[in-house]
Amino acid sequence: MYRRPIHIKAEPGKVAEKVIVVGDPDRTTFIASFLKNAEKVNTHRGFLVYTGEHEGTKISVACHGVGAPSAAIVFEELVMLGARTMIRLGTTGALIPDLHRGDIVIPSGAAYFQTSPILQLTENVIVPAVPDIELTYDLYRYVRERSKRNVVLGNVISNDMFYMESPDLAKKLSRLGIISIEMECATLFTISRLRNIRSCALLLVSNSLVNPEESEIPHSGVINEYYSEIIPVVLDFLAKT
Repeated sequence: MYRRPIHIKAEPGKVAEKVIVVGDPDRTTFIASFLKNAEKVNTHRGFLVYTGEHEGTKISVACHGVGAPSAAIVFEELVMLGARTMIRLGTTGALIPDLHRGDIVIPSGAAYFQTSPILQLTENVIVPAVPDIELTYDLYRYVRERSKRNVVLGNVISNDMFYMESPDLAKKLSRLGIISIEMECATLFTISRLRNIRSCALLLVSNSLVNPEESEIPHSGVINEYYSEIIPVVLDFLAKT
């Protein structure tokens, strides 16, 4: 294993123990604007990382890009730089009719397909991709008590084949008790277990694969309106955790 990061060029001590990880570099900058004294500590390879403070607690925000391979690099290197708690703040597509745009999903586990790079870690073993249980349930309760939005705890699936998602796939997955689809949680949860750190996720429902009127993903301005409400809640949670 590499001893030092080769993609995130942050200096030692510049990445906090508590990190919010997101896929979109623009959203990384947007979330960093909620921090006090935010400093940009990495731009290399487009993996933006900011570090600032919230309620006296040092917190970083890092961009992991799209999909498992990109995200795996960032999660591993953040751990090398001192991250010990990571929360993925992302979007997800609903697979069940009861989930609607703007709802919040807290993943209790993340399924993944047999083509996932996670399977490269073992031979003939399907690794359970589960977040830190205590952290996940604490986040669920904390957000449910402080948000007016519908907050649901349930299993998601991580899928690298973005344009292969369809209503037919949604029906098959929902029969397995999977409520929404995204791209990076399984990787985050697996790496966190392997590296002995804590992780969990909060996902905003951006669109639906089963409700036709909500099938389109809205532009980033609409998504950021949803995030504007939830970002302070997540920061407060991290500062208290």
